[in-house]
Amino acid sequence: MCQEAPSFANQRCLMSVKLGTDSIRNIAAFENITQIHAHDCLITEDCVYFLVDPDKVGLAIGRNGVVIRELRKVFGKTVKVFGHYTSPELFIKNTFQNVKSIDMNNGRITVTIPEEDRIVAIGRNGRNIKAVREIMERHFSIKDLRVK
Repeated sequence: MCQEAPSFANQRCLMSVKLGTDSIRNIAAFENITQIHAHDCLITEDCVYFLVDPDKVGLAIGRNGVVIRELRKVFGKTVKVFGHYTSPELFIKNTFQNVKSIDMNNGRITVTIPEEDRIVAIGRNGRNIKAVREIMERHFSIKDLRVK
């Protein structure tokens, strides 16, 4: 069952995401190492992103990042773990640091973040924001995400 935040009551959570062969293999390897179920896997040129239950993110990272370092060796790429939330508002609040406001209009979300935190949110060459946009589209049918 998909629970939704009140301010996004008309925004439906899409529960089924089609995974490719590489994603399925990566999820299997992730689950084998961490013993944590991954809901989704997004593979980019230089990073692998996993969505897990929000209360399992810390376990997936491990004490002092030991599990993430092991995953990095296995995948040969940076590995990032995000919480799998049922509403776009919760996902954004828990993905970006210091969110000031979230505005949603007609499938477009604008997130206001303090200037000093925008560099991390966007990432080098926009890598982080591109991955978050892809996840938002896959899980919430959000086509446009802007950070200001």
